[in-house]
Amino acid sequence: MTKLEKDKPDEFRYINEPANVTDHCIFCKIGDGRVKPGGKVNPKELIFENDAIVAFDDMNPGATSHSLVVPKSHIKNCWSITLELLDKMEKVADHILKERNPNGDRPTKMFFIRPPFNSVYHVHLHVMVLPLTDSILNPRRLGFQSSWFHITPEVLRHKLKSKQCIE
Repeated sequence: MTKLEKDKPDEFRYINEPANVTDHCIFCKIGDGRVKPGGKVNPKELIFENDAIVAFDDMNPGATSHSLVVPKSHIKNCWSITLELLDKMEKVADHILKERNPNGDRPTKMFFIRPPFNSVYHVHLHVMVLPLTDSILNPRRLGFQSSWFHITPEVLRHKLKSKQCIE
């Protein structure tokens, strides 16, 4: 295995969810403590944990500060989330942003990647203090900038309330 392969995040995608999905999902493994955030290459500690949610720094950050807020239970994507869980995740994200940007003087972003563009099929909320750090030529940067590829918690909440979500 090359260094690049070792540093690559664990991607697990599926069309029909397998019965043993939690055995393969990296975010399920982090949520229940089987794996530390950052994996074997650069293990890190959680920055938040309660009975329903974990938060940790992204192992491949795309911004000055880039964290992920992840439910411990396996939920495939943002279209399958409940309003209650969305509220809990957003509160954790707000706390992280206040901690990482205490004066509120730097721009911030909070969003879910829209399916099918997400690299891990386990819902996760990106929490960023800008500027973005990916090269202007990196396609991931477009995903972080364009609402075509991501959805904010506010817009998702509105869609869930009006039941306009299409998986």
